[in-house]
Amino acid sequence: MAFFINLCSLFSTFLFTSTFLIHVHVTSAQSNIVLANFTKLPFPTNVGAGGSLAFDALEKGPYAGTTDGRILYFSRFLNTWLDYAYTSPNRHNDGTLGYDRSPTCGFTLGLSFKPFVGLYACDPFVGLTFVLAGGPAITLVRNSDASPPLKFANSVDAASDGMVYFTDTSSVYGPPDAKKSMDTMDASGRLFQYNPTTKKLTTLLSQLEGPVGLATNINASFLLVTEALQDRILRYWLTGQKAGTSELFLSFGGAQPSKIKRTQEGNFWVGINNKTSTGAPFPLGIKFSPEGELLAVVDFSKEYQRRITNVLQQGNELFVAGVNASFIGRYELQYN
Repeated sequence: MAFFINLCSLFSTFLFTSTFLIHVHVTSAQSNIVLANFTKLPFPTNVGAGGSLAFDALEKGPYAGTTDGRILYFSRFLNTWLDYAYTSPNRHNDGTLGYDRSPTCGFTLGLSFKPFVGLYACDPFVGLTFVLAGGPAITLVRNSDASPPLKFANSVDAASDGMVYFTDTSSVYGPPDAKKSMDTMDASGRLFQYNPTTKKLTTLLSQLEGPVGLATNINASFLLVTEALQDRILRYWLTGQKAGTSELFLSFGGAQPSKIKRTQEGNFWVGINNKTSTGAPFPLGIKFSPEGELLAVVDFSKEYQRRITNVLQQGNELFVAGVNASFIGRYELQYN
């Protein structure tokens, strides 16, 4: 069954800005969630967010990929970011902000911990990697291992079934040409499964339009993958009678979904990027159940005047990454 969130019409609760109106249906169960006590976790100088966030099995973090090729983690004891690893074997700790040297320094876009095993990371200039503390990463799937080669390895999920799933946002355009991918409505994206035991790489879906995010449910019976250029989330069945098939799961009526992250209790958060009438981004976070029930809609536009990539809940805190933002935002979740 497909579920629809139409952000342009039909629903009953309204969020206003001076130039933009969003219509979002919010049930009584959702309306008691409030964002409070926003703080910035600033990166080191000249470093921006790569878009990926994760916590480890001991709830340490967040870990974040950066534009200079590093994976950092936030030490609450020291109240600062510390180096954890890096994905590019050529980096040598000489990274700089921006895409100009990312083919050398790397650019971590996806992070997912396998509890008590290690960290899987996607880097569009390297491929799928596996990270032990201190790095460098071990490359598991090189860009050239796929046919056609990977151009934009983006999101990754180390699932409970032992498999690792990841997306290639485009097999034509890499990060420096991301705008071209959007302008041409590029439909060369793919969804992959990697078996860490057999080293086998399997293409599950192809001809996807902007698959930038994915997440499996707790028992890995299905996974969700965003198609940002189609403003929707697809569900791909991994087990059961529908195994190997996909279907529309959520549609966002003109707003682009970004990465998806599963919560500890098994629900999901997705970042949504609307546009105002002036073209400026209007970022939201939407929480939903594995059945597609809308659980929360929160507004990040006060703190983020840019597109967001990742919304991650850890306990009663919400962490948000913005495109190239110089910080990770942390909110306290309160319930009325």
